[in-house]
Amino acid sequence: MKHVELINQFREGLNEVSREVEISSAMSHFDINLICENLFCGLFKELYEFPALRNLNEDERKNYPGIDLADDESRVAIQVTSDKTLDKVKDTIQKVRTYKLYEKYDRIFIYCLTTKQKSYSQDSIDKECGDDLKLSASDDILDYRDLATKASNAEPQRLKKAVDVLGSYLRGCDVGLAEEDFDPPVEPQEILLINLVEVYIPSKLYIAEVKGEILKGKSGKKVLNQRKTVGKVSREMGVPLPSGYEVSSGKLITFFNLEESKNPFSHLIEDGTAEYLEPSEFYDIDEGHERTFKSLLRLSLQQMLYNHQVLWQHYEGIFIFLPAYDGQNVRSESWYGKKQSSRTVFERKYKTNKPDEVFQVKHFAFSVTFLLLDSGWYISLTPDWFFSWGDSYRRSPYGDKPLSGLKRLERNKSIRDQFRFLAAWIKDVDQADLFSEVSDKAPNMTFGNIVEAKGGRFLNENLWEPLESPRSEDDIQGSFIDDY
Repeated sequence: MKHVELINQFREGLNEVSREVEISSAMSHFDINLICENLFCGLFKELYEFPALRNLNEDERKNYPGIDLADDESRVAIQVTSDKTLDKVKDTIQKVRTYKLYEKYDRIFIYCLTTKQKSYSQDSIDKECGDDLKLSASDDILDYRDLATKASNAEPQRLKKAVDVLGSYLRGCDVGLAEEDFDPPVEPQEILLINLVEVYIPSKLYIAEVKGEILKGKSGKKVLNQRKTVGKVSREMGVPLPSGYEVSSGKLITFFNLEESKNPFSHLIEDGTAEYLEPSEFYDIDEGHERTFKSLLRLSLQQMLYNHQVLWQHYEGIFIFLPAYDGQNVRSESWYGKKQSSRTVFERKYKTNKPDEVFQVKHFAFSVTFLLLDSGWYISLTPDWFFSWGDSYRRSPYGDKPLSGLKRLERNKSIRDQFRFLAAWIKDVDQADLFSEVSDKAPNMTFGNIVEAKGGRFLNENLWEPLESPRSEDDIQGSFIDDY
């Protein structure tokens, strides 16, 4: 459990501090005591719930008499010392009485930075206190073991804060607690690109009843895969369909205007059943309707990208770039980031010793996921690669090795640039070409900006990213040639 891990971290950290103080004290290096005042001020504040606890030696004057930490609201004061003797306890009591600190604070703690004595004479303590105050040898004289016990019974949130305070000290014991350990500087900010792009969906969703005889199988029962059946029937009738539609519970769902007489689905739907509604009225019904709507979005994107020579590979679940025209061996696409760039998205290579035979066909590829977040739609774009063979661009049985080679060469920056290319390219796709193979065009989704997350601390990736592989892409392709 995470709580047990926090307790262990606190115990080990506190034990490390205690050992360091003992060593420093043995060497007569007492500067560490001043550092520990700040540390234990933070720990007592969290574990004992003294919200207004402060270091008097910093806030009011140096070497405040008798006590080091105080919470005026809770009326408690704490002496932090590496001297565990009874004489030190008596000296603290004397100063508290001399300066009448008992009038301001109801309870005085003495915290030993090292291990406290096994026992203290309560009679001697009571004699020193007189009638002015009370101090319990068992409850008010503490060391790291008492703090550890308190931590084990603390609420997880408070324990986590105490562990953070302790960790800050241990990261820089020789200079004390730095202010930025508690309040990290906000500049410079890390700007993270999330692989999400804004999606704007059409304002109207059309629904109509599919003709009853279409969805009945040979046995007279309704078919299971209704969309597949609708597509098959339409092909048999010689009427090609755009892919941007879904069929669920006997209803055809699309962004095409089904109320128009010449819509591409008019031969499949019952007359007078077409209606439209806002998309949210459909996908907000339940999870099943949301899944159907996401499928419609993907199918609409499939039709849209098909007109730009990007093919949906159903069995692989990815989109792949095809040549822009027959016979093209290399296809590059321009895009704009900070400056104009181009990216090769399709490449056909031929064998060196047999120039007429294709050796390898490489496609830039990507998978998509549609997400509904805070009432807004987004598309997740994940870059990938695909190696194919044949005119239908099926997955090559020899593609795994060059694919793994490309993956090894890729770094954070290259994957980020691939995503940025996809986001820019899909945003600039010519909307006028959508559904060009049918007489009527359906309104389709459009794409906005990349989603950014701001506010984290800046990390210089050059300091921690893996070392470059000594093998180049040519090396990997060469090894593939040898094994072909």
